[in-house]
Amino acid sequence: MMHLKNIAIALSFIVAILPAKRNAGTDGNDIALPSELYMLPKSSNNLFSQSYIRRWNPYEYYVRVNGDCFFERRLPEVSTVVNPKDECHINIDLIRSADFDTLASKSILVHVRNRPIGTRNVTAQIIGDSFVQGAFYRTALVDSMYVPGLTTIGLRKLARSENHYDEGRGGWTLKDYFSISKDEFSPYSGFMQPSDACRYLGACRFWINCHKVNKGELNDFESRYQCGRFEECCMRFDSETGLPVHPQKDDLMWDNDRKCYIRYNGEKWERATDIHEEEWSFNYPKYLAIWNLRAPDFLFETLGLNDFRDELNPDYAEWDRLLTLMKESYLEANPKGKFAIVIPCSSCGSLNNKRGDFTIRQNACMWQFRKHLIDTFDNRRQEGFYIVDMGITIDNENGYKVDADGLQTGNPHPYLNYPTMGMPLAAFIQYHRK
Repeated sequence: MMHLKNIAIALSFIVAILPAKRNAGTDGNDIALPSELYMLPKSSNNLFSQSYIRRWNPYEYYVRVNGDCFFERRLPEVSTVVNPKDECHINIDLIRSADFDTLASKSILVHVRNRPIGTRNVTAQIIGDSFVQGAFYRTALVDSMYVPGLTTIGLRKLARSENHYDEGRGGWTLKDYFSISKDEFSPYSGFMQPSDACRYLGACRFWINCHKVNKGELNDFESRYQCGRFEECCMRFDSETGLPVHPQKDDLMWDNDRKCYIRYNGEKWERATDIHEEEWSFNYPKYLAIWNLRAPDFLFETLGLNDFRDELNPDYAEWDRLLTLMKESYLEANPKGKFAIVIPCSSCGSLNNKRGDFTIRQNACMWQFRKHLIDTFDNRRQEGFYIVDMGITIDNENGYKVDADGLQTGNPHPYLNYPTMGMPLAAFIQYHRK
């Protein structure tokens, strides 16, 4: 009872500090789900209510789920749809227990590719934070046969697998992918490029450190985390100097020792004094060309947790602008491609956690971000925006590891849910692939 009392106190505190703007008559409670969900046939597809229902007083409200899908279970915490059929519907109501008034309702269209698809190869790329760095997608997109013929592309190689790479950077925000990688222990990101013919290849010291990690000369966790999984890329660079082994004219590097840019003029490296960083931009086509990558059929953007989990009163304008630039740059490289915004976790685990994170507050922050993504980008497919809801697959109560004392560890990483978190991505690929 004391545990429930503490949670109730924490919840009442959140109510006090949340923004005053609320839906009229609903006491701030609402449902946040995109208009369309993607599910896999012959599979159990979970919808955890804590991820999509805003209930600041959770013990005073009910969640009712129904529809023309077949439900394996319909519990207050989770509903499971088994072997769904294309264009079935899920209906969700949020009901106040005091008077049984329906505070909010949502009807969602379910997309499923029921017939087998997979006669041709298909490519995808996942850009993200530590979830991608930790390969949350491995089970659904690599180990299973959910997506036959799939290759994932990027600069960082997925361990113990062939033809699978990603663009995961632990701790990164969307803004970090619009920064210029110059630090010797900051993972290189090849998306930001000069507006002229120069091709930026990163910092010399970074590639030297990648070689050291590969050789076991740098074996601490941080070095391996930041400089690891670039083992194939770093073979293009000399292990002693960090310069390209076979440079091309207009290759551009950051010289950490001299703290300046250097450019290859076709014969030798020279100090570049005419570099104007303010003219650089997110250039997806140039990134692909530099690394000899084929434009993927699908690009998944999985960022937002590090951006907003501590922001109760955020300004989303800059984030939206950068996301739009990323989408437009990708579609420039592949006009027929699909750019998918992946809704991250909006339930960050237990209040009883080893790090002492105020997870209930984080849940409130991330729920607001979830709602913003849906309100802003849902139903804009004609403009190239698609939404894939990964957050609904996360079990806030049982999806996280705990230690011997019952304290959540690794927060906010729902490692126990990683095997199923990639299923909506797999379903999206299957539904839209040719």
